[in-house]
Amino acid sequence: MSQEPLVVTAFDRLRFIVIDDDRVLLQLVEAFLNAAAAGGVIPAVSCFTALNLLADKTKKIDCIICDHSMPAMTGLALLQEIRGGKHPNIPREIPFIMLTSSGQEEVVRAAVALDAHGYIRKPVSKDILVKAIHRAFNRQLNLKKPEDYLSYPLPAEP
Repeated sequence: MSQEPLVVTAFDRLRFIVIDDDRVLLQLVEAFLNAAAAGGVIPAVSCFTALNLLADKTKKIDCIICDHSMPAMTGLALLQEIRGGKHPNIPREIPFIMLTSSGQEEVVRAAVALDAHGYIRKPVSKDILVKAIHRAFNRQLNLKKPEDYLSYPLPAEP
């Protein structure tokens, strides 16, 4: 764990997209972000909905907070596509925080390999979320080549 102090991120200028198929958790995370004075929060109940929102050039998104275990497309699959450059309107280096109930080693390992900026285990608290966001905006990514991300084998869904 780094001992360097975190540079405090000004939340009021940041717009977040929160992706989770659990609407209660989605509302909870949205409430935490609003309580932390976020500049904007856009909820999405699936990765496909999020991709449409992220691709909209009129919506500026600064950070993605995403559940892993979701139907149709997992959070890791979304992260892999973004880091792999499959969506030209979405910056490959956008801060991405995985928020999941999964502590499975292969899911954590994949999140690290795909350069997630943070990994939060549910249940989440406002303090844990805020600290993860500060860490994400303090982390400098050295992106790999798109094919390195796209070729990483994702863990099977349980």
